[in-house]
Amino acid sequence: MNDSAAVVLERLLVALMIGILIGLDRERAEVRKARQIFAGVRTFPLVALAGAIPVLLVDRVGPLLLAMSLLAIAAIAVVSYVRSSASGDIGATTEVAAVATFLLGSLAGAGELVVAGACGVAVAVLLVAKPKLESFSRALTPEELTAALELAVITVIVLPLLPNRGYGPWHVLNPREIWLVVVLVTALSFVGFVAMRLLGERRGMQVTGAVGGLVSSTAVTMAMAARSRSEEGLSRAAAAAAVVASSIMPLRMAVLAGAVNAGILPRLLPVVGAMSLSGLVAAWVLSRRRPDEAAESAAGIRNPFSVMAALSFAAIYGVVLLVVRGAGEYFGAGGTYAAASLSALADVDAVTIAFSRSGPGLTAWQVPAAAVAVAAVTNTLVKLGIGVGMGAGKFRRYMAVSLAAMAVAGAAAGVVVYLAV
Repeated sequence: MNDSAAVVLERLLVALMIGILIGLDRERAEVRKARQIFAGVRTFPLVALAGAIPVLLVDRVGPLLLAMSLLAIAAIAVVSYVRSSASGDIGATTEVAAVATFLLGSLAGAGELVVAGACGVAVAVLLVAKPKLESFSRALTPEELTAALELAVITVIVLPLLPNRGYGPWHVLNPREIWLVVVLVTALSFVGFVAMRLLGERRGMQVTGAVGGLVSSTAVTMAMAARSRSEEGLSRAAAAAAVVASSIMPLRMAVLAGAVNAGILPRLLPVVGAMSLSGLVAAWVLSRRRPDEAAESAAGIRNPFSVMAALSFAAIYGVVLLVVRGAGEYFGAGGTYAAASLSALADVDAVTIAFSRSGPGLTAWQVPAAAVAVAAVTNTLVKLGIGVGMGAGKFRRYMAVSLAAMAVAGAAAGVVVYLAV
């Protein structure tokens, strides 16, 4: 087999797999709806091949065959839609999926195998996830839907319009970079909120804590502390959920730091890893003696995004940038750590991104990574205080022991990583 034949077969195989993947869901949809649809696990691979083959022959026969093939598939889809509409079913998912499969087959035939494969998987996921997506859509309140649209606006419209230059002392206030950080943080929080909505509100406290940690571990801690006061019998489960959320927080910090500058991760991961591991072990110990109790609400967390929240974070982040730079300029490393500790009282995400953005300097990331670690330990101690102050009964003891263990683990790992040099 020559190289050209191998390339052609590879493209046809990718197109075939895309068709099979999409067709599998459409075949299941036929069973779910208890009626026949025009395309299933056999037809969709043929549709994909009908898109790939004309592209492979375009050098010999021109683009006319591709256009005619597309018209033929579109005509079949239109006829199917008209017939299904006449029987009372006005859905067009299968018909649109057939046209998309044809186009993805054409993309595979053109040699864009990775893009075609990724889009094929995305289409299949959209089809399979229909029940979850529909329940998520129905669960959204009008305010939450508006917030999602506002998030899209600040990302697609506002961000490109902001100036990309530094302002203020040391020129550290770059509007576009600050707003890009706002988009990154709010998008990550929104993903956690969406995950919680899709998982449902009765998945168990530990799952609620884990997903809630992506949104706000402090909010989870406060909600679980209030829960311990209203239902003392849930103290252990509530504490386990709060500890899980606090264990996710260092991992979230690592994701944000890596997204801004991956160079900090080798110095940062040992500390955040030690904190997360010790917290998850503590949560496992708390939850292993009795089965998970169903959570009656998603830890009291609502959609974390709003325009005011974004503006507030931008302001906090700008202040943190100035404080961090000023502390470093006037007080050296000691001032940097103090600034990190104080800033973590307001927002640990802003501290993480500010130090990651500052670069390695002369210490090969030692000082920035240590400052982020200080912020993580400080924020954990703050939540320890919230748990002890707002909680009741055994919840306070569970939180004190667990979060103290996390703080000690982080501090000990920091001593080894940052001082043993």
